[in-house]
Amino acid sequence: MGEGAENVELLRPRGDIGSTLFWTLWSLQRASGRGYDVLHCPFYYGPLMPRCAVTVAIHDVLILEHPEWFPRSWASPIRWLTPVTARKAAAVVTDAEAVRERIEALCGVPRDRIRVIPHAVDHAVFHPVDGAATMAARERWAGGRPYLLQVGAVEPRRGIDLVLWAVEALRERWPELVLLLVGPDRARVAALEDPPAWVVRPGFVSDGELPALHAGAEAVLSPSRGEGFDLPLLEALASGAAVVASDIPVHVEHFAPAVELFASGDREALAGALERVLGDSAHREELRRRAVEHAAAFTWERSARAHLALWREISG
Repeated sequence: MGEGAENVELLRPRGDIGSTLFWTLWSLQRASGRGYDVLHCPFYYGPLMPRCAVTVAIHDVLILEHPEWFPRSWASPIRWLTPVTARKAAAVVTDAEAVRERIEALCGVPRDRIRVIPHAVDHAVFHPVDGAATMAARERWAGGRPYLLQVGAVEPRRGIDLVLWAVEALRERWPELVLLLVGPDRARVAALEDPPAWVVRPGFVSDGELPALHAGAEAVLSPSRGEGFDLPLLEALASGAAVVASDIPVHVEHFAPAVELFASGDREALAGALERVLGDSAHREELRRRAVEHAAAFTWERSARAHLALWREISG
């Protein structure tokens, strides 16, 4: 890679590749011998015996800290390969300083070989919409009722149990309030096996529909007990949503100025945070204003330039 003129080749798995594991350990292992200056692997681990410099993206180390949160079928290879290939990599890329500290501790990678490059948001897609669009979203998805929204794969670590308890408590004051859960079921959540009538599962919602859905919500919830970055939260901010989020390290690091934080895992704290947002329209509108302003700093161009700078550094 010459200064100012990079030739970047995108490698894609064939449709019949079978699994990320096979593609990485076989196809990318072979690709590493093609004479690249740097091979970037975007999913937790890279080839075991690379023949060129490799950078690997480790988005979080939750699989090492809380294996009980993930299906064993795919957690086991990631748990084994992540530390091994991270130590072989020329550099590890991650999304937050908080995650860098855990990678250093759990994978044995020296701190100076871990580069923090936050994710970003597509501002052409996720941006504030007009009032007519938010009203239409409320009518379509919640039957015109006020709603809270949570976006992302449904699984126990995402705090669904906390949300159900908190919304039940809030409905004593706001009896028409409903909860929209947008995202596929990734793992069993006991509390959703017989959900209350006020829980709405819209099914698939396209990216183009999400900004109005975000903006139409009384609040967007990010109550997760563990994340590496939380891209759905950033998308909600860019859309101008009032966001209530757990105070896990990555939320505090990246989003604290623009969200209403509550103590992670504390359902009463979540209910209190939601009550502050729902009960104070001025505070809610201030959160919306700060959300858009804060999200503006997270661009994919900025992320891409940081990756290019790292690859130039490694290639010499």
